[in-house]
Amino acid sequence: MAKVSVIVPVYNVEKYLNRCIQSLINQSLNDIEIILIDDGSPDNCPQICDNFVMQDNRIKVIHKENGGLGFARNSGIEIATGEFIAFIDSDDYVELDMLQKLYLEAINHNADAVYSNFYIEQGTGEWIKSHEVNQRKEWHNIDIQDFILDMIASAPNIKQERQYQMSVWHSIYRREIINRYKLRFLSERQVGSEDIPFQIDFLLKSKTVIYIPDAFYHYCNNGKSLTSTYKLNMFYIYKNLFHVLNTKTKNIPFAQQRIDRFFIGYSRYCITHLSLINNKTAHTELINLINDPIWNNISLRYKPSYLPLYQQLFYRLTINKHIFLLKSMSKFAYKIKHILKYRNN
Repeated sequence: MAKVSVIVPVYNVEKYLNRCIQSLINQSLNDIEIILIDDGSPDNCPQICDNFVMQDNRIKVIHKENGGLGFARNSGIEIATGEFIAFIDSDDYVELDMLQKLYLEAINHNADAVYSNFYIEQGTGEWIKSHEVNQRKEWHNIDIQDFILDMIASAPNIKQERQYQMSVWHSIYRREIINRYKLRFLSERQVGSEDIPFQIDFLLKSKTVIYIPDAFYHYCNNGKSLTSTYKLNMFYIYKNLFHVLNTKTKNIPFAQQRIDRFFIGYSRYCITHLSLINNKTAHTELINLINDPIWNNISLRYKPSYLPLYQQLFYRLTINKHIFLLKSMSKFAYKIKHILKYRNN
């Protein structure tokens, strides 16, 4: 049995795939298996994957019809044999000691999951290290619920949207728990974010979780424009996620408040992008979003004063259905963001 199984979904990443795989086959922890999931990639990725199989007997490849990131990861889980599982995105890469350090932390402290800080690419070759923890932290048993809540969204009056990144790519997970409870990813095509439901399911079954301050994962900016990839039905997909999270956290005290903030933030994302798409269909979708009945309940539970100033104003405009002001605010904020980005570069 390998110490760590690394599951890597692959789709249309020909430009980045070699970099990702090289960072895995050269890990200081040698006893690993690397499972490449060719999710019906239309470029040369299938051949690249097959070529790596010939070079390293630790690599396995699954070729499947395109089904999305979540289902690709599930295909990898089905054949994984490692004591722990890591999930790496194929357009990113990791430090060469990542798996060894996470694995040793888990073994030495009998942890079910170990998380680490990470690097985010701001521009070409410019990296910012996350500081979600500045010193090692542990959660045990019922206290793990606090970690779950801070991963969903921050408590009221805390500036940042959430305390901990919800993505699965900067951590390892004990496979025995995944298998025992038959944990799997939902489709991001149905819920928008496949990571957070999996995190909740796994963490609720865990006894010890650790977060270390070291940074290993490089989350890369691949240059794609959010406005060009935004789907007009995203709001309704996030509504599905909202209901999923409510079901999964029904026994966690104060979870509803965090999920409300989570949904408010994701809706702000939808409103911003619908405002930037200059066509009648997007405008109609924006009207439908503002008038959706879900806001009747959320506005009764979650006060605007719980949010920092910009988010508070945006939320007030949303629940009071000020479409023109929301569009103006979205466009202004977008321009300011890009001016600051240009100056920083």
